[in-house]
Amino acid sequence: MSTQKIGLIQTAVGDDPDRNLAHTLDAARAAIQEGARILCLQELYRTPYFPQYDDRDASAYAETIPGASTRAFSALAREHGVVVIVPLYERTGDGEYYNTAVVIDADGRLLPGYRKVHIPYDPLFYEKTYFRPGDCYRVYDTRYGRIAVLICYDQWFPEAARAVALQGAEIIFYPTALGKIAGEEEPPEGDWREAWETVQRGHAIANSVHVAAVNRVGDEGDIRFFGSSFVADAFGNVLARAGETGEEVLVVEVDLSMNEAVREGWGFFRNRRPETYGMLTRRLPPGRTPKALGYHMPAEWEPHDAIWLSWPHDRETFPDLAAAEAAYVEIIAALRGSEIVNLLVTGERMRTRVEAMLEEEGVDTGGVCFHVADYADVWFRDYGPTFVVNRKTGSLAMVHWTFNAWGGKYPELMGDTGIPLIMNRDMDLPVFTPGIIMEGGSIEVNGRGTVITTEACLLNPNRNPDLSREEIEAYLEAYLGVSHVIWLKQGIAGDDTDGHIDDIARFVNPTTVLCALEENEDDVNYAVLKENYEILRASTDQDGNPLTVIPLPMPGAVGGEDRLPASYANFYIGNTVVLVPVFGHPNDEVALARIQQVFPDREVVGIDCTAMVPGFGAIHCISQQQPSVERRE
Repeated sequence: MSTQKIGLIQTAVGDDPDRNLAHTLDAARAAIQEGARILCLQELYRTPYFPQYDDRDASAYAETIPGASTRAFSALAREHGVVVIVPLYERTGDGEYYNTAVVIDADGRLLPGYRKVHIPYDPLFYEKTYFRPGDCYRVYDTRYGRIAVLICYDQWFPEAARAVALQGAEIIFYPTALGKIAGEEEPPEGDWREAWETVQRGHAIANSVHVAAVNRVGDEGDIRFFGSSFVADAFGNVLARAGETGEEVLVVEVDLSMNEAVREGWGFFRNRRPETYGMLTRRLPPGRTPKALGYHMPAEWEPHDAIWLSWPHDRETFPDLAAAEAAYVEIIAALRGSEIVNLLVTGERMRTRVEAMLEEEGVDTGGVCFHVADYADVWFRDYGPTFVVNRKTGSLAMVHWTFNAWGGKYPELMGDTGIPLIMNRDMDLPVFTPGIIMEGGSIEVNGRGTVITTEACLLNPNRNPDLSREEIEAYLEAYLGVSHVIWLKQGIAGDDTDGHIDDIARFVNPTTVLCALEENEDDVNYAVLKENYEILRASTDQDGNPLTVIPLPMPGAVGGEDRLPASYANFYIGNTVVLVPVFGHPNDEVALARIQQVFPDREVVGIDCTAMVPGFGAIHCISQQQPSVERRE
């Protein structure tokens, strides 16, 4: 039958998930009594909208599939011969969390769930804190028609609606949780409720499909949800609309045969030109990027307000943990008077112990700011934010890249991708989220418009396999504020990051680079580093000026047969000091002297990193500078 009755269940949500479930079941039965054959509940129907808070433990709201919701509505569907769309907070067997809609066919069978693809992270909608994104769209052949489900924020993306329409969807359901800020007047851009309805009516028209959107009502925290659930036909005409404040069961008859008539009459599919749509599949930076707003990443030698570190605690990373801790004490002591040290610790017990260790070595802890956070490891350069500044406005912001533990090598460390958001609870900075995988150790800037990186890392298919070299360059330019990219080739032996630049080449002024160079022709690093050195010698800065390239020796084969990524290039440039990793090799003194020559106004301090490098990193890898926003003279 092309004519069906659909039922949208618009409710207010309380704090008790079980009561919300029972209440929604009652509303669903009422819709069935009115003849509804396809029922759709609102987004996260069983829980308050917890993503309006960025720092809550919402795990108690999550449920498995099958679980309480799917069992209850499966029984309802089987009893009455109806199709039910059940949006819920899914917890998988692997401990992952998704914003999911389960479609239950009229015989009670659970069809594969749709996981929300587009995930926002904005004030009062901090969904990236709680949900992993889905990776595909689904169209369901149900007893009463071919339906698709897209969830809330998906509604702002016409590509999603077009994708399911091309797959044959006759009606798109949009379970939603959207409202206005309670007590505030209409935002300057206009009426959110009107825009919400308009964009979905546009999807109906452009794709010649019916659209049904169901929203919640009521006040929750700082959001006043505006209901207004509605159904639009295949030309965007609103067939029925619920109120803005009250609970309502909206049952509407739709004639799905209208879809084909409109589609053929207007030729929206027949006259498509997919060969011209290649740009739609490219991941390009949006307009609101750091560069577009006047931000850039400063060079490391420019003034800092602070350095960020995480205290080591994992013996698998550092077999000689005591020696690694001693290196940290040396680092913090050497930074005294140079800049504030922001130090992450896992809890108050660790903080007390670290304070005692520092004080025992005569380090004034007044210059150390402790931050309690749940982090897995210490590689702050890679999972921490990239700070960017706008000198004209005196503004600081952060770029929050996605960290996937160097191509998924260490799944237990991937949770550290959330550290920038934890930091920003206190810092409250503007956050730019490119949505691509990147580590801070893979980029080196001169602060004037040039960045150096490596093909081995950034073009590795374990990072961003869907991005071309040109697309990656576009992201670097947009989010670092650069205009020129220098590509080196491979990284050093033993480097599990696939070739981070901070073990190879470092800017020491806008046109001068220290470049690691192996002297021993029999060493595995010899040919790789020589090739990189020659590329740099033939390169220019963003203005066409040739680079001065100074060789920096290597410390030999640290680690023996199990080669470790030891490099003097992994130094950190502080305001008054340069901290250089040393490894008990004769080249230690050569490297320190060479670095002192290029930083005559800073104290160069060697830090024994023989206990740190078994974790596959050194000083630059564990640190991230927070630049000052003061204007450069």
